Amino acid sequence: MKNNLDEMQELQLLKIEHNGCWLAFWLLLISMAVQSFAYGRIDIRTLAGEWIIFMILSIYLAVACVRKGIWDRRIPMNLKSNLIASAFAAICIGIFNAIVIYMHYRKPFGTLAAVLIISAITFVVCLAILTFLMKITEKKRAEMDAEPSDVDDVKK
Repeated sequence: MKNNLDEMQELQLLKIEHNGCWLAFWLLLISMAVQSFAYGRIDIRTLAGEWIIFMILSIYLAVACVRKGIWDRRIPMNLKSNLIASAFAAICIGIFNAIVIYMHYRKPFGTLAAVLIISAITFVVCLAILTFLMKITEKKRAEMDAEPSDVDDVKK
């Protein structure tokens, strides 16, 4: 079909779609957190729809960016950034789980032990995934930056 938009309108539409995508991403995450707090526990039956959509959106964004050799607009692609992001994820997941677990069981020491284990696992898994994606993105970026004759030599 014919595109009826000029370049400025196309750019504005892309910005609107970009903002809408991230709005949906964060609102889904907030919605799942609020539902978990409301029930005092994580209930798969009530969160399944949002979780499936959230994960599909997350995986799509990650795969699409890696395939295009894009890491982030502002965050550098290095181990330090991955460590900071992993620590941030571990802290957020830890706080979230501390609230949910404590609301459900009311045992401070058990909650602390569970939160430390969950946070450590979150940190390690997040760091591993980010490092893996960083390596793939670096490789893709190198392929895209290579001269055409370099690409032929690499494939041989």
